Amino acid sequence: MKSNKELLCINDHIADLSEAQTERLIASLPEWRREVALRFKHLQGRRECAIGYTELLRGLRLCFGIGGMPAFAYNEHGKPSLKEYPGVHFSISHCKEAVGCLVSDCPCGLDIERIHKAKEDLVRHTMNPDEAEAIFSAPSPDVAFTRLWTQKEAVLKLAGTGITDDLRHVLAPERLQGISLQTVENLCRGYVFTIAVKS
Repeated sequence: MKSNKELLCINDHIADLSEAQTERLIASLPEWRREVALRFKHLQGRRECAIGYTELLRGLRLCFGIGGMPAFAYNEHGKPSLKEYPGVHFSISHCKEAVGCLVSDCPCGLDIERIHKAKEDLVRHTMNPDEAEAIFSAPSPDVAFTRLWTQKEAVLKLAGTGITDDLRHVLAPERLQGISLQTVENLCRGYVFTIAVKS
């Protein structure tokens, strides 16, 4: 059985980056990525975008020895891949509290979310009845909702399709065959993340 090579890089001190430091970081990006970062209207979005790319560079260097600034290719749903390294996979995710990048030699997905309020209409729209019951009976429904949401997003990011399916069935056992999920709740920092890796 093949052993996976993977590394998760997370930065949950992004608020410590000043506006001047953020501007310097954006200026250091390749032109195409700088343009992506500058499309965000607010500093926070620009900061998250820039840090996400630098976490990717760090992960590629530490896990695979890949240096420089690699070029991206995109599938029909917009999922990025590395043009020159088709055997290396990655997934970037960010929220106000944290930015992360997962790199792997297998298809993978990462989702990081700040802990969301478990609003009943949203839960009923995105979760199946068993999941909704588990959320509303949990000691902390907000954490339970965010946990399941990140699992669904990570699986969809691994597949590279985005939210095109009925969210209520994303975690059905038959759809998770050959996929390992790992979820971490960082309650001190106010976020949850899930990694999904195809074995």
